[in-house]
Amino acid sequence: MLLLARVLCLLAVSANVLAYDSSFVQLIDDAIAVLFPPVRVSAYLCRLDQDETIRLSRLMSRSGLAHEIRAEVRTDRDLWDHRALHVLDLDCDHAVPLLRAANASGMFSAPTRWLLLRDGTIGGNVTDETVVERTFRDMAVYPDSEVTVASSGLEVEDGSIAWRITSVYRPGPFRELLTENRGTWTAGRGVRAVDLRPTSRRRRDLGRTTLKSCLVMTDPDTINHLTDYENKHIDPITKVNYPWVLHIANRMNATIEFRVTDSWGYRDRNGTWNGMTGMLQRREIDIGGTGTFFIPQRIGVVDYVQLYSRSRACFIFRQPLLSTVSNIFMLPFQRSVWTAIGVFLLLVLALLFVSAKWEYRRGMSAHSAEYWQQFHQSEQTFSDNFMVVLGAIAQQGYSYEPYRVPSRIVTLMLLIAALNLYASYTANIVALLQSTTDSIKTPADLLHSPLKLGAQDVVYSRHYFKNFQDPVRRALVDEKIEPKGHNGSWMTVEEGVRRVRNELFAFHAERGAFYKIVQETYLEEEKCGIMEIDVLNMLDPLLVMQTRSPYSEIVKNAALTVSETGLQTREDSRLYTKKPECHGRTSFVRIGLTECYFALVAVGYGALLSLVVLAAEFLWCRVEGSMFGRGLTTPRSEIDPVDHEIEIENGSA
Repeated sequence: MLLLARVLCLLAVSANVLAYDSSFVQLIDDAIAVLFPPVRVSAYLCRLDQDETIRLSRLMSRSGLAHEIRAEVRTDRDLWDHRALHVLDLDCDHAVPLLRAANASGMFSAPTRWLLLRDGTIGGNVTDETVVERTFRDMAVYPDSEVTVASSGLEVEDGSIAWRITSVYRPGPFRELLTENRGTWTAGRGVRAVDLRPTSRRRRDLGRTTLKSCLVMTDPDTINHLTDYENKHIDPITKVNYPWVLHIANRMNATIEFRVTDSWGYRDRNGTWNGMTGMLQRREIDIGGTGTFFIPQRIGVVDYVQLYSRSRACFIFRQPLLSTVSNIFMLPFQRSVWTAIGVFLLLVLALLFVSAKWEYRRGMSAHSAEYWQQFHQSEQTFSDNFMVVLGAIAQQGYSYEPYRVPSRIVTLMLLIAALNLYASYTANIVALLQSTTDSIKTPADLLHSPLKLGAQDVVYSRHYFKNFQDPVRRALVDEKIEPKGHNGSWMTVEEGVRRVRNELFAFHAERGAFYKIVQETYLEEEKCGIMEIDVLNMLDPLLVMQTRSPYSEIVKNAALTVSETGLQTREDSRLYTKKPECHGRTSFVRIGLTECYFALVAVGYGALLSLVVLAAEFLWCRVEGSMFGRGLTTPRSEIDPVDHEIEIENGSA
């Protein structure tokens, strides 16, 4: 009798299990509460008339389910809609064609979710596994898929009938279908889940599934030195990313097949992509084995993995001496001090002019005329006073000797001030001639500096330099790196490091490679004052993979594990050389003609001005001599005013 009762109960439930009633709605509601986040339900059910559809919609609305009831799948919906849950009755005649249409549209990829319902008592000896295997045999149900199958007909301990909930997926395109037990559902107890971990954690074991990757190598010999840390300055980003990819594959229990290319991948004129990016776009590989820059053009073409490399390129140079980038002879004093000095000299010039005039008038008396004539043959002019001030301030001396107390006070004040200024000025000059400057901080400063520029000859530098749009960076390329089509500024890292050491030179290179050679070749004092200027303005390179890859979340979680466990730092520290530390200068800085450039310019202009004055004086003397030779007049200036005054006084006496 007990066995008969259980059979009758099973038949009763089977007859109504997929009846679209309150139990059907409760199953969907409980599954959403436990297995899925808040979603919007799209139900694909067997043919319903209008009244049945309205009744079912009311039941779902009372349960708070946002929903739509359709007979055919919409292939034009947003594939990135994470709120979509598609509910399908597998016993319907149109179920398999609808699944095939969804598969052709890529609707089994994350974040879309599917809940498939089936009456497990229908089909005789055909098991659920056989039906599901036959249904999804050729479909793209990969590790990121959320395809959950709920089948009725499972008898539990208390004799009631439950629904068995399973998930299905394939580790790879050529692997068999796998089934996960997700739990059971009964009307009284709801969903009893077995494993609530996210899909990326439940399915991270790919069972040695083969994934394809690509390594970018600018030097063919790099393939022989991926793990031996030899020639670390050659293709460092490839050598640092290679073990990361292996760590990720081990975390996923997958195998990796590598291909090799010489380009990271850039858009051609016809819109296609070459290199590693093109392989990812065409889905020839699953994950990129070499990090690449995050640029707007690649968004939507590849998917970035948050695993950064320290392989950033920039202009590197040694701080030049201050005298090579500015007029060092103006630097000892601030602008306000120079202004005060100029005002002071004008004041002294005016006082000297007045005191000299007064002194001359007082010296014309008969009492002092004889002594006066020993020192002053004529009256001090303005130009004479100017030469006195100029000689004092330049520490060159002068021919004027003051006679009266006011003139002596003015002259003494001028000499003391000139002495103090000269001592301060020369002391600062000595220090500044051996000082370096930090005034080169931006690309604009680099453009207007006397530094010559060069760049490491790698494909990404040539590509990005060619595509600069802003005026400053464009001018850096057109005027200093490739002036008028000249390509001599592209060179190897070794050559660039040597020129930075010996010349006023800035070199654009990958930092780790540059500093590796610096550590090996520079003296300790030469490692001081190294500066960097970033002109690419990009983030550190990241790993990339296919867009909408079925392994996306698994790879990203594995990448986070590589970072958090220190494996990323371990490889970084082994392959990238940090900027050398400065332990203080121990040698003298050599001062040459370059450092004294502005002094030589001043001497040159002074010599030119003296020649101009000489020519003017020569012409003036020729003109004046010709006028006097014709006896036109006797210049009044030739009459000695002192003698004339003496004669007048004697005559009157």
